[in-house]
Amino acid sequence: MVKKNAAMAPSVIEVDSVTEADLKENGFRSTKRTKLVCTIGPASCSFEQLEALAMEGMNVARINLCHGTRDWHHNVIRNVRKLNEEKGYAVAVMMDTEGAEIHMGDLGGAASVKAEDGEVWTFSVRAFNGSLPPHTIQVNYDGFAEDVKVGDELVVDGGMVRFEVIEKQGPDVKCQCTDPGLLLPRANLTFWRQGRLVRERNAMLPTISSKDWLDIDFGIAEGVDFIAISFVKSAEVIKHLKSYIAARSRDSDIGVIAKIESIDSLKNLEDIIKSSDGAMVARGDLGAQIPLEQVPSVQQHVVQLCRQLNKPVIVASQLLESMIEYPIPTRAEPTTWKWMQSLCTQDKVPWVLFCHDVDQIAQFLPSPAQQVCDDV
Repeated sequence: MVKKNAAMAPSVIEVDSVTEADLKENGFRSTKRTKLVCTIGPASCSFEQLEALAMEGMNVARINLCHGTRDWHHNVIRNVRKLNEEKGYAVAVMMDTEGAEIHMGDLGGAASVKAEDGEVWTFSVRAFNGSLPPHTIQVNYDGFAEDVKVGDELVVDGGMVRFEVIEKQGPDVKCQCTDPGLLLPRANLTFWRQGRLVRERNAMLPTISSKDWLDIDFGIAEGVDFIAISFVKSAEVIKHLKSYIAARSRDSDIGVIAKIESIDSLKNLEDIIKSSDGAMVARGDLGAQIPLEQVPSVQQHVVQLCRQLNKPVIVASQLLESMIEYPIPTRAEPTTWKWMQSLCTQDKVPWVLFCHDVDQIAQFLPSPAQQVCDDV
C-alpha cells in the first residue's frame, strides 16, 4: 500500500487516500498491518457502495466465482479499477475459484429454502427439465448416490442443516431433516458415517476443475491481483497454477492464495504454504471436514506457520455474522475482534488479512494445534 516514488527524493512516498488520512491522524507507526478482505455481492457491487467500503478500510475486494455471471464479475472488477483510478484508492481484486467440491444446485432460482425438522427431501444427480419437484435438491457429483449409505448423516454448508439418509432409489437419495435450517444455493455437502467423514471418491476429484480453468483464464484476462484456489491438496497444484499463469501472462504479478479447507490441506500444510503467496483459513468448509471444536486450534496453527514462513494469512468465514440481522454485535464478538487484533500486534509479524465474515469461536483446545493436524 505504501511505496517510494523512484522519480522523487527517497524521503517522498506515495500512498492511497485512506493510508494518507491514517498517517496524518495517527503517524506512521500506527498504520495498520491487518488488512480487510470484503466479499462483494449484489448488495455491495455498485461504484458508490464500493467507494463506501474503501472509505471504511476495505483493502481487497473478493469475488466468488461460485456465484454470479461472468458479466457481473467483470463489472465489479471494472468498478474497483475505476475507484482506484479516480479516487486514489489501492483496492486489490481477489478471485476465488469454486473448486471440485460436492455441492447443491441453484434451488430453482430461490434465494433460500427452509428445511423443517422431520421433512423428507430428495437429493438427486438427475437433470431436471423445467422447475424442480417440491423438496428436491440437485447434486453436482455423479457418484453421490453410489457413495452414500442408508444411515449416513448429510451435512449441508458445514452444519447449517443436517439430514439422515433413509432410502436410496437409483439416482435419488431420500433424506430426513434432523437439524432444520436454511438451504442456500450451491451450498457444499459432506456426508459422515459412524462419526467420520466419508471421502472416498470425493478425495479423488481434481483440485482445479474444468470450470475453474475457464475462470482462471477469465481472471488472468481481467488482470486480477490474487487467485484463491479452493480445496488445495498438495503443493504441486500451486506450482502448476503458477506456471500456467506465467505462460499465459508473462508480465502479470498475480498472487496465488491456497485455501486451507480440507483434511488433505492439513496433511501437506507446510509444503502448500511454502509454494503459495499466502493462505486462507476457510473455516466454514474446514469445519465440515473436521470436528468443529478442532477448528480454532487448526486456525491458530495455520496462522503461526504463515508467520514463521513470512506469508500473508487470511482468516475467513462468518465475521460478525449476527450483524446481518442485528444492528450491533453479540457480546462475544468484540472479544473475538480483540483476540484477532492481538495476532497482528506482535513484533516480526507479516501482515495478516481477515475476511469479512469470521465466527465468534475464540476458544482453543487444550491439546496442541499441531497434534490436531497430525490426528486428521
